[in-house]
Amino acid sequence: MAWFGRRSSLVGVDIGSSSVKVVRLRQAGKGLELDAFSLGHLASDAIVEGRVMNFALVIERLREVLKEAGIRSAPCALAIAGNSVIVKRLSLPEMTRAELNEQILWEAEQYIPFDIKDVNVDAQILNPRAGQGQMDVLMVAAKKDVVNEYVSVVMEAGLKPQVVDVSIFAAANMFEANYPVPPDQTVSLLNIGASTINVGVISGGVLSFTRDIGIGGSLLTSEIQRHFNISFDEAESFKVGADSSLSSSTVAREVTRIAERVGETLVTEVQRSLDFFLATSVKSDIQRIYLTGGSAQLPALIRILERRMEVPVELVNPFQNITVDARRFDLDLLQRAAPVAGVAVGLALRRPGDDA
Repeated sequence: MAWFGRRSSLVGVDIGSSSVKVVRLRQAGKGLELDAFSLGHLASDAIVEGRVMNFALVIERLREVLKEAGIRSAPCALAIAGNSVIVKRLSLPEMTRAELNEQILWEAEQYIPFDIKDVNVDAQILNPRAGQGQMDVLMVAAKKDVVNEYVSVVMEAGLKPQVVDVSIFAAANMFEANYPVPPDQTVSLLNIGASTINVGVISGGVLSFTRDIGIGGSLLTSEIQRHFNISFDEAESFKVGADSSLSSSTVAREVTRIAERVGETLVTEVQRSLDFFLATSVKSDIQRIYLTGGSAQLPALIRILERRMEVPVELVNPFQNITVDARRFDLDLLQRAAPVAGVAVGLALRRPGDDA
C-alpha cells in the first residue's frame, strides 16, 4: 500500500479515538466538489492509545456513517498515528528510487524500536540533491499489527482499502489544497485530536518535521470528570457546553478555569516540539500556526498559543477550496464539523497507487 501522495476518488476514512469521519470528493471542472460527508461518535473506550479495543462497535459505527453518507463498497484511504508510527527525516547519499527501496529497510532498522519484521516501511525523497552528494528522505515505519487492525475494520465495514497514510501527512495534504504557503515561509500545522496532537512543520513547501504528542482534548474531559465526580459522557457535555446546568453558574466558570489550565498544558507540549524543531533547523522562526482536528476548538487554545508562541494562530477550514452544494449539505452543520474533517479530507485527496 502507498503512504504518500495527493488527489483521488477514494473515500477518506478517519477513525479517531472519539469519532469516525468519512469524506468523498469528486472532480468538478478544474476544482473539487464535496460528494459525501458524515461522522459518528465513538465511546471513549472503543479505541485507546491508537489501538482498536472494541472491533464490533467501531465497525458498526463506521457502517452507520457510510450508510448515512450513501457510500457502499468503495475503495478508501485510511490513516494511523501515535506510538505505532515512526517518522524520521534522513540525509542519505544520492541514489535512485530503486536503490532507495532496496536500502530503506536497513536504514529504518537503525531508528525504530521494533523488530524490522514487525513493521511496514516506506520513504519519500524530499530533496534529491540536498548538496554534497546527499539527498533528504522522509522515512515512515508503522507496526503491521496496528495497520492490520484498521484495515480489518474498514474491510468488515464493506470498504476496499487502497492507501494507508499517516494522520499528519493527510492533514498536510488537506492544508496544501486549501492554504498555499509561500516557499519562503515556515508554518506549523497542528492536528489536535482527542488523545493525540500531531505536530507538523511545513518549510520550503515541504513537511519537514513531524512529532506526535500523546495527549489531546480528552484531557480536558478527564479533568472535568475528576473535578465534578461525574461520568465521562457528562464531562464531555460540560466541555462542549451542551449541559443546561452550565448556563447559570459557578459550574461554567469552573469549567472555564479547568479549560485554561489544560490549554496551558497542551500548549507547553506543543511549544517543546516546535522549540526542538527550531533548535535543530536553520529556520529562525515560525510565521504562523494552523489548527485542525476535533479538539482544535478547545476553549482559549488559540489565545494561549498566540500568547505563548507570539505568532498568529488560525483555525483551518478543510472545505475552503472545495465546492459545496448547499442543496445537498447543511452548510451550518458542515461549518461546525469542519475542524473534525481535516484528516478525512486529506485522505480523500489521495488516489490508488500514490507514491510521491
